[in-house]
Amino acid sequence: MKGFGFDLRSLEVFVATAQSGNMTMAATQLGLTQSSVSQTLSALEQNLKVMLLDRSVRPVELTVAGRYFYDQSCHLLAEAEKTHGVMTKGSFQKLHLLRVAMVDSLATSLGQPLVEVIKRHSENWCISTGRSHMHAQALLSRNVDIIISDDALDNNEHLSRHRILREPFVLVIPSQFAHQIQNLHQAISQLDFVRYTADSLIGATIERYLRRLDLSIPIRMQLDNTFAVLSSVAAGLGWTITTPLCLFQCGLTREKLTCLPLPRDEPFFRNLTLVSRHHELGNLPQILAQDSRQIISERFLPQIRDALPWLDKELYAG
Repeated sequence: MKGFGFDLRSLEVFVATAQSGNMTMAATQLGLTQSSVSQTLSALEQNLKVMLLDRSVRPVELTVAGRYFYDQSCHLLAEAEKTHGVMTKGSFQKLHLLRVAMVDSLATSLGQPLVEVIKRHSENWCISTGRSHMHAQALLSRNVDIIISDDALDNNEHLSRHRILREPFVLVIPSQFAHQIQNLHQAISQLDFVRYTADSLIGATIERYLRRLDLSIPIRMQLDNTFAVLSSVAAGLGWTITTPLCLFQCGLTREKLTCLPLPRDEPFFRNLTLVSRHHELGNLPQILAQDSRQIISERFLPQIRDALPWLDKELYAG
């Protein structure tokens, strides 16, 4: 393990000496001997390989390097004092930093109320989006604390999971073909398939579904985000398969897009799940999951059910 050349005690000695300008006064303030203070400061300078104090003058003064180190030492000691206070009181309602990664469709559609929820439970926060497999790697490598993803990492036993949304996949066609196309097989026969890229989780999931239906569809267009996929469909370039939340993300353009159910003999759903490491966040993941479900129920489901009433019994929070 890397050594830093100092600890909190040596920082206290250094700061006390810098503030008093006198090693004897610093020793009295800290309940140490003058020789102990002198030895601590000498060891500190030796470990850092830089002179921190000008001992040729009275009172002792800081060097340029010493002034920088003094500012940093004060900051570190203040943070240590704050941490000690929190740990002693046993009050952990707010995290110092909460890092959350989520799917684009959720961040884009419901980002503002979700941010408000996260801010209530943390002093500092960071939200990121991107590919689901990258979220999984970030959680396992401790680069994020929580993910809301369509990848629940079911094979990892050291994670807790709270599902926040179950939604069916739907067939989306250009509205100009609504009278000609009523189902998936008609879409395949009349238009090209506008795909998500195969290296995205949603793209790979859709490809597996089509293989289960024993459908082999030529590759024409592969696009890496929902906005590009649905914009291409709206322009009449083809059909696609996506989810209601993805539609909500881009705006329900009913004039240009028509949604149809997929074959019911092969149910096809997406689950969005809040995933975190076991125990270390207390009940915060459960609270965030409950709040997320409430946001989805209030902001998302009513609009989708109004636009696509035939989805009413297939779409729910939790």
